[in-house]
Amino acid sequence: MGITMQEVYSLPLFEHSILCSGTEKMETTVVKGVSVIETPVESFVRQDEFVLTSGVSCRDEDSFHQFVDEVIAAKAAGLAVALGPYVKQIPASVIELAQAKQFILLTVDWEVRFSDILEAVFARIHQRKRENLEKIEALRKSLLHYILSGQSLHTVADHVASTLTCDILIADKRGVILGKSKAVHPDLQEKWLVFLHKQLVDDGIYQHVNSGFDWLAYKDGYALQLTIHSGAAIQGYIVVGGFGEEPFSEEEHQEWVSLLEHVATAVAIHFFHQQAAKETEWRLRDDFVWELSRGAIATKEAMLSRAKSLSYQINLPYLALVAKAEQVEQAFQAASHVTISFDHWLHECIRYMEEEAESIAKSMALKSMVTYQQQELIIFLEITHEPASSQAMIYIKKFTERLQLLYPSLTLSWGIAKQYGYSCFHTSYLEAKRALEIGRKRKGIPSISTFSDTKVDRILESIYQNNELLEITGSILTALLRYSEERQIDLLHTFTTYHRNRQNVSQTARELNLHRQSLLYRLRKIESLTGCSLDDADDLFLLDLSTRLWLYDGE
Repeated sequence: MGITMQEVYSLPLFEHSILCSGTEKMETTVVKGVSVIETPVESFVRQDEFVLTSGVSCRDEDSFHQFVDEVIAAKAAGLAVALGPYVKQIPASVIELAQAKQFILLTVDWEVRFSDILEAVFARIHQRKRENLEKIEALRKSLLHYILSGQSLHTVADHVASTLTCDILIADKRGVILGKSKAVHPDLQEKWLVFLHKQLVDDGIYQHVNSGFDWLAYKDGYALQLTIHSGAAIQGYIVVGGFGEEPFSEEEHQEWVSLLEHVATAVAIHFFHQQAAKETEWRLRDDFVWELSRGAIATKEAMLSRAKSLSYQINLPYLALVAKAEQVEQAFQAASHVTISFDHWLHECIRYMEEEAESIAKSMALKSMVTYQQQELIIFLEITHEPASSQAMIYIKKFTERLQLLYPSLTLSWGIAKQYGYSCFHTSYLEAKRALEIGRKRKGIPSISTFSDTKVDRILESIYQNNELLEITGSILTALLRYSEERQIDLLHTFTTYHRNRQNVSQTARELNLHRQSLLYRLRKIESLTGCSLDDADDLFLLDLSTRLWLYDGE
């Protein structure tokens, strides 16, 4: 912690001093100490030190010139020369040297004792340190008051910004801005979000805790990012803008760390309080949305009353989406730098998914209701235009992109309902859940399936309950399957490819990479083993149905 050369020059002791060079540096040059030095300089002058000299060792102009040059090279804050018996006046060549190096050079009366200057400068430096400590303590107390009285983070950011004379952004670890000071430079917020996005791309939401600062440049200068953390877990970020290009010295670094740690502690307390309140709110919302999904709310009046208390707009057309996180434990293990337990990680993951689900709907100007139950994320999304599935797909795309940023190793499978509208939550949920189950079975994981695209699967499922049909289809395929296994020739695949290509022999042969005659041989073999003619429409239907049922059972 230091004072400026302008503050030093303003002391009464320098009332009759003459400033010979460095006028433009007076307001920005910091003085952290003061010393009396005669030649040789060597290593006796420290950086940012205000040097006093009588010139007693300078025998001539050349030696004085060399002395001043060495003081400048030592990165001193400035040099004061006592005019008297040893130096009558500062030589022009020395003044030209100081001006060329933009170095602060001034005179001091011989009658002024150096000990008085040392005492006055050190007293001002110590006063500045006391003021800084008092400012830190006042900031700590006021922030604690703001947090405990329930003030918003915007108010906290404003207070910190006015105290430190800088721009302030406060965000959670997803990059959601929770508080910012007034008149923050737009480019600061934009550049920081880009900066954080890169961090998320590299490490996901669970980044390594950094006890220092991260620096970023923006249009109005430089900003530092400080992490807010509890233990080894990052909770959010404080971004402080308004710095110059020059890096911090070690002392300045420690001063800012000490100052901002109080801010970080206060914000961490706010996060803790908010999280506790949000957990209570999420539980109430979870229960309500889950009851909507199950059709467990007895009357519409009860539904409307509870929805109103939770700030949900229930009288809108909603479509159900159901998502399932795939291979969750493997995703946790893939994040090798995560230091929390699996249960803690999963709980946070669920909450972040719920928050992102609502946030993305809000960004699309849509209402939503979200819950996570029985390892499934259930979302009721407002539909504003047809086709509903198209709007749902856009939403899922945005959600997936965001989730990949926060949890790179986590994937979701989705089911989308067909029916949407007013107060059809239970039906829509069942459709979305069914679409999810069928999609995962048919397409694997991860997958996206709509209920309207599962007609054939649902028909097959119903047929699969009929034992007589299963016996008929089983008898048709038994010989074919046995032959395929013995000869290692997949005749079932041959038939499905042939049928998909609408009985086009040439196209089927190309797709299977077979000679035309080899394909014709296989087709005749299929007819002889199944007793079905591929030229007969009824036989073709029966063989196709048998194949689908066998494949459905196999899946």
